[in-house]
Amino acid sequence: MKEKAFKNFKVVGSVAAPFTPFRSDGEINFDKFEEYVEYLKDHQFQYVFVNGTLAEGMSMTLEERKKVAEAWMKAAKGKLKIILHVGTSNIKDSQDLAKHASSIGVEAMASLCPSYIKPTNEETLVDTMCEIAKVAPEVPFFYYCINFVTGIYLDPFKFLLLAKDRIPNLVGLKHSSKELNNAYNCTLVDPNRFQVLMGTDAQFLPYFTFGINVPVTAPYMGTLFYKLKKAYDSRDRETAQAIQTRILELNNIRGKYGAGIEIAKAMFGILSGIDIGPVRLPITRLTADRQNMLKKDLEAFGPVE
Repeated sequence: MKEKAFKNFKVVGSVAAPFTPFRSDGEINFDKFEEYVEYLKDHQFQYVFVNGTLAEGMSMTLEERKKVAEAWMKAAKGKLKIILHVGTSNIKDSQDLAKHASSIGVEAMASLCPSYIKPTNEETLVDTMCEIAKVAPEVPFFYYCINFVTGIYLDPFKFLLLAKDRIPNLVGLKHSSKELNNAYNCTLVDPNRFQVLMGTDAQFLPYFTFGINVPVTAPYMGTLFYKLKKAYDSRDRETAQAIQTRILELNNIRGKYGAGIEIAKAMFGILSGIDIGPVRLPITRLTADRQNMLKKDLEAFGPVE
């Protein structure tokens, strides 16, 4: 892909961050991907962020991640576009996944930075991301900034400034960190080139005010986000605020039970009716009692259509 094409690359619509379907024994359930794609398509998603945090990508082997990526690509063909997360605990494995991403023809890729041993400054962060992105130079690349998980509290604004001339296929970042001002600062670096994707399940309206309008969000948020964006674009402030309130109420249910990935995954199973199975250790599985309590709360909340 030529430099001009990278400059014109933009994600449009909304991006689902799906949970990986597992069987009861913890093995990947490859029978679920086609059903999963139909649900996401029917709930106003245009992209899928594969093997990210909610997907427990870091709890899968490299071979599993490749097979999952291939399964999503096969099921989503002609229906949804794939952004593949290739971040791991080391550069070499991330390079392996990036090369695989290129070979299967993903729309874009993203990577968090190895974080057991952390970069101590933005220059080193750029060096690290450069090593990963350069092995698939024709694939648009997003830096995945999620500092409260990685513990890498470096300035993404400075990262973009330094990386601008170092990583030709860099097209922006997925901002899942909680500092909204940082996200807005990132939009100022090179608005024509860099896109900031909001990694949130709740704070949609605040991001809109910063001109950031593409979410990477839990798959049960698709229709609510679509309706919120439609109301916002129509300048229907009252409706937009009402939908945002409902989104926060749904997120508060998740928070009531601890807000972990196991809660969000159980919520999706209940709300969608798709059995995507349990989580993997070291995430603790939900007990039957808590699952039933969660289900009652979601039934009281009502439909998310």
